[in-house]
Amino acid sequence: MATFTFQTFQQAQQEGRLTDFLWDFIQQHKSSPQVAGRTGALAADLYDLQKNPGAEQFAAAYAEMLKRATNNTRDIMRPDMVKSNLFRRLNKQRAAYSLGNGVTFADGTDKQKLGATFDERVFKAGYFALIHGESFGFWNYDHLDVFKLTELAPLYDEDTGTLRAAVRYWQLNPDTATKVVLYEEDGYTEYKSQARGAYPLQEAAAKRGYLKTTITTNVGGEESVTEDNYGALPIVPLWGSDLHQSTLVGLKAYIDNTDLVMSGFCNDLQDCAQIYWLCENFGGMTQDELQGFLQQLNLYHVANADTSEGGKVQPYTTEIPVTARSTLLDLLHSRSYEDFGGLDVHCVSADSTNDHLDAAYEPLNHNADDFEAQLTPFIQQICKLAGLGDVSPIFTRSKITNTKEQVDMVISEAPIIGKDMAIDLLPNLTPEQKEQAKAALMAESATRETVDDNEEEEDNGDENS
Repeated sequence: MATFTFQTFQQAQQEGRLTDFLWDFIQQHKSSPQVAGRTGALAADLYDLQKNPGAEQFAAAYAEMLKRATNNTRDIMRPDMVKSNLFRRLNKQRAAYSLGNGVTFADGTDKQKLGATFDERVFKAGYFALIHGESFGFWNYDHLDVFKLTELAPLYDEDTGTLRAAVRYWQLNPDTATKVVLYEEDGYTEYKSQARGAYPLQEAAAKRGYLKTTITTNVGGEESVTEDNYGALPIVPLWGSDLHQSTLVGLKAYIDNTDLVMSGFCNDLQDCAQIYWLCENFGGMTQDELQGFLQQLNLYHVANADTSEGGKVQPYTTEIPVTARSTLLDLLHSRSYEDFGGLDVHCVSADSTNDHLDAAYEPLNHNADDFEAQLTPFIQQICKLAGLGDVSPIFTRSKITNTKEQVDMVISEAPIIGKDMAIDLLPNLTPEQKEQAKAALMAESATRETVDDNEEEEDNGDENS
């Protein structure tokens, strides 16, 4: 399979076959392992929606096996499968840990220039980067747009590894045309396919600049529009980790096995509500006779057995290996959190000390370090495109603590570190409450100084008299 890069894109432009290249590139991207593979973006979306294709595939295979075993010509109903929400829960936890409190900047950069939804969009980009392996941020004049890997195909430079161009594509339904936007450093061009998304592509709008300025003259009110571009491609890639792969790679086996074991558990419990009948020496029955015999058993719970021929009927129930399956489910649960580096809150007691909590958070901290290492250059590049220059993003991690223990420690250290610093360290106060407490402390200190001065003047007056 041919590798599509920025250089092959340039070559197609020079040879006058750009639309053919774009169409082939889109088809290749759709079928790539990163998108359509067993652990690709499309599969990740299904697990994110709790549809878990691994469980669905097993149910289909099981129904087909029963159909063949019974020589049934009709389709057999698939068994209901339990589908865990583990994939979404773990990825939401990792994203929220670093981005749940929004992003701040060390130099006090005004976030208003980044748009009112900046934190929300960065969170979305981070989450898609985790589950798909990669996502993209597009600085669209005054706000951030987020593109998923399933809708945007990147063209990286073979020499530098930087993103030099990108192709976004979408189709509302199979009966509508495919819409395509080619993003380059010097502007963007729109294309569309024939109806039903068929080849070939046709140019729908000529290349335009990303920045537009409208000038209205004082005389006559005539308007003129000038177009300009950024100093770089306004689309920035974001990786979920240094592995550059979906988190589904490590979680899929755990999720599939959990679903299978749990579904089997539920099916066994349902089967145990029924009694199986062990019939000996009844091989001479036709299929219809056997069916009638079983119906009589189910209806009256009594059956006539021809014991002269050695016939024997006895009830039979199955035993469920409850302990083994429960142990396996617990093991799958704990190992999935361990391998992913997540925090299982069920393993943290309400009276855990901060030392215990710090230890429990250690795997999540390690993964957060990696995740934030990908987020930092992403946000920095977006800020440069927005005209904010060099910035240093700060991530305030969403961490639970033993608040009482922390407050007691701060109070005990207040005489040493000072009351102002102690107020800053109190975890149960909002920034506004901390400022109010400092103001009240300052007012109290000023009042105390005034009282002391008055008392000193009174003492001096008594001495003089």
